[in-house]
Amino acid sequence: MLRYLTAGESHGPALTAILEGMPPGVSIAQEDFDELLKKRNGGYGRGKRSQMEPEKVEVLSGIVNGKTIGSPIAIMIRNADYENHKAYMAPFNATNPEIGEINIPLPGHADLAGIIKYGFKDCRYVRERASARETAIRTAISVPARNFLKEKAITSICMVESIGGIKANIDLDKPKEELEKAINKNGNDFLTPDPDIISQWKSLIDDCEEKNISLGGSGIIVFYGLPIGLGSYVEYDRRLDGILAQSIMSIPAIKGIEIGNAYEISQKKGNSSDRILYDNNKGFYRTSNLAGGLEGGMTNGQPLIIRFYMKPLPANPNIESVDLKTKKSVKPEYYRSDTQAVTAAAVIVESIASITLASSLL
Repeated sequence: MLRYLTAGESHGPALTAILEGMPPGVSIAQEDFDELLKKRNGGYGRGKRSQMEPEKVEVLSGIVNGKTIGSPIAIMIRNADYENHKAYMAPFNATNPEIGEINIPLPGHADLAGIIKYGFKDCRYVRERASARETAIRTAISVPARNFLKEKAITSICMVESIGGIKANIDLDKPKEELEKAINKNGNDFLTPDPDIISQWKSLIDDCEEKNISLGGSGIIVFYGLPIGLGSYVEYDRRLDGILAQSIMSIPAIKGIEIGNAYEISQKKGNSSDRILYDNNKGFYRTSNLAGGLEGGMTNGQPLIIRFYMKPLPANPNIESVDLKTKKSVKPEYYRSDTQAVTAAAVIVESIASITLASSLL
């Protein structure tokens, strides 16, 4: 099984990750990291932080001459913005730590629970690590897992389904090639196969950006070519739907996931399962995918469909909080934010799920 750890603060010197358990011989190129992180940084309505960070991955171990060698893979992404925060974020001998203090917990963020848990008097120590900036390195460390899956003919696509309550028209019954072609044609601004939704989303984002309002939304990840039987029904902690839920729900701002059309099926009366048929040429098969590719905690050979739901980012809510020093009510200052980051979330969810599935395959 694969396991990984990440380290680094949002405005510290760098983000780092170590991935252990990747077998030798998996092909990896520098461009694999570059293209994936560029896609994560894309999206109409992203903030200035995504534009200022070069997101260049440095491989420190585990890959030699474009191939994994079986040892732990260590990577690093340096934070360009660290230069503007060294006075209070330097590991040693910070010259002016007081100017970096954050005394007002941001509603919707980890600030208040974190300072109470660890006994801090400064929210920065919590916010720097709880920040979604950490997902840059998690996305990057998924590259070996993604390439391992591709070598086993397992592929995936990620797309945005809705932003701010406005939903795209997506037909998941279409072939993967057709969906992928449509997404690529519409570009990385929205990662959607529906060209008619783009003008509505742009108008909504432009309006909300002027008012410092952030938007949530939902996305869909589909994996193709998974074999039957990943995961297991024999113990609760080996059920793949539970493992996927834990890994995806660990992403900041993700508040829920579905396998397939879970909510829609929950509203049905009577049977909502897929018929099982048999043909001498293709063996067992189904004509529908209501289960979303998972039954009894195991993949069933159909495309695995994962939906995620992301809340609006909390950096500009204009919601009342409390000053930690004075204990008086106050509203936090505006904190740099994306107007929407559902596009980035789709890439991140696909990345995390790729690690989970590669681990299960191993």
